[in-house]
Amino acid sequence: MIDYELGKWWVCFGVVKCSGSVFPKTLTWSIPMTVLSILLEIYWDGEDWIKNLNAVWSSYSFVLSFLVVFRNNQAYSRFWEGATLMNEMRGEWLNVCTSLIAFCSRDEAKADEVLAFQELLVRLMSLLHCSALQAVCKLEDKRLELIDVYGIDVTSLRHLRDSMNRCDVLCLWLSRLILDSHLNHVLVAPAPILSRSFQDLGRGRVKVSDLAKIRDIPFPFPYAQLIVMMLAVHSVITTMITSQYIHPWYCSGLITFIAMSGFWALFFISAEIDHPFGDDPNDLPLGKMQQDWNARLLELIRPEKQVPVKFTPHRHGKHPARFSITDYLARSEGDSHNRRRRLYMASKSTDIFETLDDLMSHHATLADGEASPRTDDLPPRLLPSADSWLQANVEKNLDVDLEVCEESHAAPMKEISIAAGRREITNEETNHRT
Repeated sequence: MIDYELGKWWVCFGVVKCSGSVFPKTLTWSIPMTVLSILLEIYWDGEDWIKNLNAVWSSYSFVLSFLVVFRNNQAYSRFWEGATLMNEMRGEWLNVCTSLIAFCSRDEAKADEVLAFQELLVRLMSLLHCSALQAVCKLEDKRLELIDVYGIDVTSLRHLRDSMNRCDVLCLWLSRLILDSHLNHVLVAPAPILSRSFQDLGRGRVKVSDLAKIRDIPFPFPYAQLIVMMLAVHSVITTMITSQYIHPWYCSGLITFIAMSGFWALFFISAEIDHPFGDDPNDLPLGKMQQDWNARLLELIRPEKQVPVKFTPHRHGKHPARFSITDYLARSEGDSHNRRRRLYMASKSTDIFETLDDLMSHHATLADGEASPRTDDLPPRLLPSADSWLQANVEKNLDVDLEVCEESHAAPMKEISIAAGRREITNEETNHRT
């Protein structure tokens, strides 16, 4: 997505760019029609014949204008609905994660269980968000970054790889994880309050289905076909009329160029924003959204984020504030974004595993042993490792990419390849963080 700002007088030189612009596409029609208009103005005398087309051409132009405006309204509605549903989905699932972390027990005896629950929760939420984006996007490269999957048993990864719809499987795993943690007193919130997390999780899944509707149901073909044919005919008729009524030849060419550029620009804009989940510059930045999602999840499980704010009554607190908090909040928001960016850059990996089998082989060397067979509906488990995985800092993570090789998200998943990288933490970094 292209970010831009208008200047003081609503003029911004930043809009003069080719990336994301539809004007290069309009030249494929406006330039040939301009040349044709100039040639007709010089070599053809058909003014008497053109007079009979005026009434028909006016009605034709009105109908075409209505269809082009209707097409643009529908395209913008689809674009805005897609962006709205995407943010609502992220908000619902982020609310699930923050609520569950807040509901965790503060009992020291359950500290290890709480840590295991939180780390598994953020990994499943990262997988869920990534799977949702892959289900609705039309990217040439569907690999999106994940929080590392080290510690999750290999059986669960294989089951997820072979699943027809990963979002449903991950939602089931999360539901079972929440229920089991509540029964084991890892989550101490009462059942009626805890049920809100199930509702938010389900509402986020509904948003994914609504996003899939935008992907799978295009603008009706008869409308699209009619608009293209009418635009082509309109271009030729307009060229003929301007060549006979506007003189000299350079004025005729200029008016033709302006008229053709306007109509075809509106058409190409509607085609550009009709599906906001692709690789075009004007589409939603799905890769950055996944990176931001992972950074937010990693922030939630940092110990200092889970400590309630402390407040000491002060005599100045009884009076209206005498300072502006606007600049302070602006600085805080910028600092928060920079921290998330630094956390993401710190987790960039160098070693890459190209296939799922390579990742599983390396995964098995870190774990004490593979998980025993279990039923498919149970949530995955974090396995203890030789280097005290559960006590490691959460920033020791890696980037994992899932690539789904299928034409439609509803089709059976025949192949999923995971590329993962690992960044080793040196003793100096460990001492510094300690």
